[in-house]
Amino acid sequence: MSDGDTTDVLVVTQFFPPESMGGAHRWAKLSQHLDDSIEPQVLTTFPTFPFGEFDRCWQPIKRKTVDGVPTTRLFTYQPVEDTTVGRILNYGIFSMLSTLYVLCTFWRYDCIVTMSAPHTTFLPGLVGKLTGRDWIIDIFDLWIDNAADLGYVDEGSILYRAVSWLERISYARADAVTVITDTMGEYYEDKYPELSFDVHVIPFGVDTELFSPDVEPADSADIIYTGNLGTGQAFVPFLRGFAGVDGNPELMLVGGGERRIELEQKIVELGIEERVTFVGYVDRDEIPSLLAGANVSLVTLKTEHELDYACPTKLLETMAVGTPYIASGTFEIQRLTKEYNTGSVVKNNPDEITKKLQEILQQEQKRQLKGQNGIHYIQNQHKWQNIGRRMSEVINSI
Repeated sequence: MSDGDTTDVLVVTQFFPPESMGGAHRWAKLSQHLDDSIEPQVLTTFPTFPFGEFDRCWQPIKRKTVDGVPTTRLFTYQPVEDTTVGRILNYGIFSMLSTLYVLCTFWRYDCIVTMSAPHTTFLPGLVGKLTGRDWIIDIFDLWIDNAADLGYVDEGSILYRAVSWLERISYARADAVTVITDTMGEYYEDKYPELSFDVHVIPFGVDTELFSPDVEPADSADIIYTGNLGTGQAFVPFLRGFAGVDGNPELMLVGGGERRIELEQKIVELGIEERVTFVGYVDRDEIPSLLAGANVSLVTLKTEHELDYACPTKLLETMAVGTPYIASGTFEIQRLTKEYNTGSVVKNNPDEITKKLQEILQQEQKRQLKGQNGIHYIQNQHKWQNIGRRMSEVINSI
């Protein structure tokens, strides 16, 4: 590392606020909570996701300080709707331009951190490593594995094989790999048993000032879902389960995505359109109040794919405000729920979902207990201050 008093770190990330997805906030928050001896700078692109929500920007480069962190944005193609070609251009152009940026400025930094997804950020990190910089790979999503499982890419395609090769060579050359859960770390160790890479668990944190148990509840609905309406979510069994609940509770879906039309049609087919509200995208500052105003939050994940590692930010955020959840039974969610009693886990089976929803809606005392347990869990283990300290230890150790 640097012989000086500070360590200069370049963070390369495809996603960054004002984008609303959980990954976008990861390094926005980590950068603010690193040790004083670490000087982070962020290299990202112009906001793109959700597609079509942001104005396109044609500037080649733009620099600005965001919450005290110097941030450089590079041009990339900004699709207005979600298409495979649009994503390839969005990821690929940023990967090439960020690699060129690293080649031109590597001497300014002691360490480069690249956040994935997508794996295309490995390229500037690998080039930085070849120039003599230390390199940390930060993984929050099994991107290429899930892309194949969900049908976005063919495992026999040139694109898949190229990205898989880049992943393997990157793990072999990186100084450290950070992952969000123990299960994710074990997955990569099993995937590459012949490689010896240094793995550290750095989970997502929660902005406990924004997602606070003291937030004023909004008039939302009995049951709420917040997040992307995407292909990784098991909406159909949860909608079927909701349709079977007695007492006509209401459901609010907050967010948008490529499956909205499909879900609207399914809701009509189930005859529950009068009890379901699509809110669409809202400002992130509004989400805590909406969560706090509900009796239970849904965390819907397809469990037939490589998602056992998943502990989604929506799960952490609903716990932070004291609203219990009903969640699909991935390994990490099952482990957390069993140990801390913060919600309920179900198979993606409509009858089981109906039963669990019925129980939690009728048992206020149990809801309050699970909600309080969730608050305590977040306060003890997922405050950004503590997560930033752990990442600082990784940076300082290499």
